[in-house]
Amino acid sequence: MLRKTLICCGIAAPVLYVVTVIVGAALRPDDYSHIVNAISELLSNGAPNKAILDIIFNIYGALLLAFAMGGYFVLKDAPRLCRIAMGIFIAIQILSFSWGFFPMDPMGAQATFAGTMHNILGGIVALVTIILPLLMGLGLHQVDGFQNYAGYSFVASAIIFVSGLTGVILASQGVHLFGLFERITIGSYEVWIFMTAMKLLTMQRDTLST
Repeated sequence: MLRKTLICCGIAAPVLYVVTVIVGAALRPDDYSHIVNAISELLSNGAPNKAILDIIFNIYGALLLAFAMGGYFVLKDAPRLCRIAMGIFIAIQILSFSWGFFPMDPMGAQATFAGTMHNILGGIVALVTIILPLLMGLGLHQVDGFQNYAGYSFVASAIIFVSGLTGVILASQGVHLFGLFERITIGSYEVWIFMTAMKLLTMQRDTLST
């Protein structure tokens, strides 16, 4: 029952994330744009509703940490790469709680230590979002009943990599589409988490029935 509850956190977390980003942007009094602006701008110093959004995003992080722990337990007999993936997932979720101490600098403001650390942590998280689906796909592609999931994980990893890189390149060229490509990147990752949770939930149910 505990493992099922932990896995279900991986279903709730992406939904909470999407709703929070949409509502958080809608409540801003300025011209914040999902096409142009980064999601982290919702939590930058001086941003409207930052305090409540910080709390909600910490809840989101706690849900993902619970899911990662549940995934590690469910995959204890799976190929080693799967356990490595969930171990990395646990570590990165613990690290992500430090983001609250390093908010993004407001656009156009002088760089600060906190803002620089935010960018460094963001780079680490971005790399992990590419690696996790790849490791899960490699670990499960030869396991009966997981070939379709493995193929999907490979595709998700590729989309996250390409869209993330495209957003950075366009931003460096002065093309104001970073928000769009960031949402494609993070959205693909959130959908992968949701689909992984659904797959692990089925796996957990099958294990209990045997």
